Amino acid sequence: MQPTIFIADLHLSDDTPELNRLFLQALESWRGKTGALYILGDLFEVWLGDDILSETARQTAAALKAFSQTAPVYFICGNRDFLLGKRYAEAAGMTLLPENQIIELYGQTYLITHGDEMCTDDISYQRFRRIIRNPWLRKALLSLPQSRRRKIAAKIRTASKQKKQQMGRTAISDVTEQGVQAVLSRHPQAQAIIHGHTHRPHVHGHVFNGKTVKRYVLPDWHGVQGGYLVVSPEGAEMEVLDIAG
Repeated sequence: MQPTIFIADLHLSDDTPELNRLFLQALESWRGKTGALYILGDLFEVWLGDDILSETARQTAAALKAFSQTAPVYFICGNRDFLLGKRYAEAAGMTLLPENQIIELYGQTYLITHGDEMCTDDISYQRFRRIIRNPWLRKALLSLPQSRRRKIAAKIRTASKQKKQQMGRTAISDVTEQGVQAVLSRHPQAQAIIHGHTHRPHVHGHVFNGKTVKRYVLPDWHGVQGGYLVVSPEGAEMEVLDIAG
């Protein structure tokens, strides 16, 4: 039985040629040896709509489409690419999933998500998230001229960089116990959670309804390195990627 691979937070763009190459290299190495690939958000640094494609987006779509001929590819939007839609997903051979999805793998029940909704201490971000994820606002954003969307994206990126510089990796930007418990209360059948977003790869344990629920935080990709979680009948294990490897 072939393993299942989970990735998140690649933040690919035309400005990240080495990471783009690493991802293409990884896809080629996984091809024919993987049961399924799950991308849990922020595949791209920014997404302005399926009608505005960078060279990186086109190249990635072609590579994913080829990969999808040997294994299904599933995608959950992140906070960077929440505007990614059906047109691009079809071009890339991906199946779009909702923000939270329950899947069964090798006898285990997993809840998969991008993870940002569990960062409940960041009140300003959660307020922004509720607004920006509203379906009517999403539709309104996509109806704007491309030039206007590019300006909005530039402002959001600038604000995001400033916030990162001010906050760094403080506790407020991490998942909270309250956030985990809230998600589990909506999905009590979950035996484990897999997510990204926080850029803090680790395995945590939480107690819910008297049982221990593992939480796997996926590695982020930066510089010339990345990582992924491989889940098989033997369990789950983090793996590291680099250009040389």
